[in-house]
Amino acid sequence: MQDTITLKKYNITIARLLDVILTMNENQQKIVLQQAEDLVKGERRISERTSCDLRVHFATADRAHRGVIKNVSMTGVFIESQAPVIIGEEVLMAFKVNTNAASVKLRGEIAHATRWGIGVEFIVKGPLFDQQIKNIIRSIK
Repeated sequence: MQDTITLKKYNITIARLLDVILTMNENQQKIVLQQAEDLVKGERRISERTSCDLRVHFATADRAHRGVIKNVSMTGVFIESQAPVIIGEEVLMAFKVNTNAASVKLRGEIAHATRWGIGVEFIVKGPLFDQQIKNIIRSIK
């Protein structure tokens, strides 16, 4: 049997949400959708994400791709990209936090993929790596 959703007759929250969503550009709508989906299915991440828009070049075993890092955390990044990838595949990423900065190179593993992009979990662990990620996040903020 299909679940039905009962809406309250005077639920202004939904109307306000729709008003806000309709004023957003497509990228903003995608971010809101991803966050809403995370809320509904339960947030699995253990570290806070920092939003950003960083152009990234990333390579899998057989291809090079481009995308945009939309958020970064201590455990990984989300890359907006339509690139065909395989869950579990290793990826090498290269990007600059700002135009004057040196290129950052990080290794990760594709943890999930959606039609909007890929979630990459960092492979390298340890205090030096953690400090590098903290510096990247600080530079973004």
